[in-house]
Amino acid sequence: MKNERRIHYGWIILMLAVATVCGGLGLARFGYTMILPSMKTGLALGEAGAGDLATGNLTGYLVLALACGFFSTRFSPRMIITFFMGLVSVSMLITGLAPGFGTAFIGRVLAGMGGGGTNIPVIGLVITWFAVSRRGLATGIAVSGSSFGLLLTGLVIPVILESGGADGWRHAWFFLAAVTLVIAVLCALFLRNNPAEVGLPPCGDS
Repeated sequence: MKNERRIHYGWIILMLAVATVCGGLGLARFGYTMILPSMKTGLALGEAGAGDLATGNLTGYLVLALACGFFSTRFSPRMIITFFMGLVSVSMLITGLAPGFGTAFIGRVLAGMGGGGTNIPVIGLVITWFAVSRRGLATGIAVSGSSFGLLLTGLVIPVILESGGADGWRHAWFFLAAVTLVIAVLCALFLRNNPAEVGLPPCGDS
């Protein structure tokens, strides 16, 4: 009788990491640049206002990048990643509903915080799940998520903007909010904090 070869759960973790980076960085940060021209018109923003929104996103990311060490000593990676991916979704909803600059700025700050709260711990999680011999490959695959985010926005956002008319930019944010909410749910259901939780050694550990 032949031995069954099963996919190591680490690869499932890695696919979730790709999705997390896609949502937290590829969609939350890079998606903004594609929606910005229509958003500027809809909210009557000048160049300075548009720049301030981008600054809000980067500031939020910086704050969470610095605070991740604090959170990691008190909460599990699964809880942190799921919570902040949920925050990314909420931030996009807020941005899409924004009546003016102030609300949009809050949404962009929260998006930056969500991005920092997901990207940093998910890379640490990938390192935990893979043996030293495979960590370089695994982390390289994980960070490719931002490229998938760019690909998704490049294919879908122009269609939404064109079909949505004057409110197309709002519909685009709602679409991205829905995508990142799905990612948050998947993280809540399938992420595991370490291989020991499912009785496995790290992937690639002989």
